[in-house]
Amino acid sequence: MPAASTVSAALARHAAPNALPIAMAVIAVAITLLEPAFMSTDNLVGIVRQVAIIGIMATCMTFVIMTGGIDLSVGPVLALAGLVSFYCLQAELPLVVVIAAGLSVGLIVGLTNGLIIAFLGLPPIIVTLAMLGIVRGTALIVGGPEQHLIRNEPAYSFIGTGTLLGLPFAVYVFAAVAVLMILVQRRTPLGLLVAAIGDNERAAWLSGHRIRLTKTAVYAISGTGAALAGIILSSQVHTALATYGPFGTELDVIAAVVLGGTSIMGGNGSVARTLLGVFFLGLLNNGMNILNVPIDIQLIAKGAIIVAALAVAARRG
Repeated sequence: MPAASTVSAALARHAAPNALPIAMAVIAVAITLLEPAFMSTDNLVGIVRQVAIIGIMATCMTFVIMTGGIDLSVGPVLALAGLVSFYCLQAELPLVVVIAAGLSVGLIVGLTNGLIIAFLGLPPIIVTLAMLGIVRGTALIVGGPEQHLIRNEPAYSFIGTGTLLGLPFAVYVFAAVAVLMILVQRRTPLGLLVAAIGDNERAAWLSGHRIRLTKTAVYAISGTGAALAGIILSSQVHTALATYGPFGTELDVIAAVVLGGTSIMGGNGSVARTLLGVFFLGLLNNGMNILNVPIDIQLIAKGAIIVAALAVAARRG
């Protein structure tokens, strides 16, 4: 029996790092047995397209969570970036300027979050929760309650609805952001710094690391990622609206990061594994939609999965 226990423990130890891919495979097989259309090429491409917006925000927020922080303001930033882009289009500005203006919204909000958190020492959850309200209110003032239609803007619409070599252009944008963030983590000092801050911020400070600048930078990255997601969303649906990125958007983003193995307490984390979390949620959402699972049950299921992931992470820690 001790031998059996040893084998069981060894299997569990080796399976733990691959628990998420294994779970994805099991869920995919189960859904396919119930609905064979799930594994069709069109549906699989659709899943990647659907996760592009959440995926961009999740990969850009991974560094924030690795430092032990959190960014709850991404939803309203998404909405405000779309509105700013819309008004720039109305002003007939060049596409490059339109995109730069939209991205600058996220950059400014992210920098503000980062500076307050890093230099005033306020809790990230409080700062970004307050910023959530500020940015949402600003979006409602700027855009009002009505939808703003984006018409006759083929270049802008191509960002969200265009295709290239048979794949949606938004998928290429998502892939480019993911590759860039993976390179930043693996090939630049920032990747090491965020892990060092999350592991032991005081030790990192005593080692001479620029803690405040690093924290400011990661929130700026998160805000810019949310703004890019807002540009893609507004071009996909051909509208800009102040209430886009509703409550729950940040939950999906954080869930994807945590499911990918990034510790909510900071330290451990990986942009590459965040992608696994993104695709896991995308697969789950798509599968439940195909099976016509009611939206309330979907929310309960996702919430339960997040709690389970946090519990597993806590046991590993």
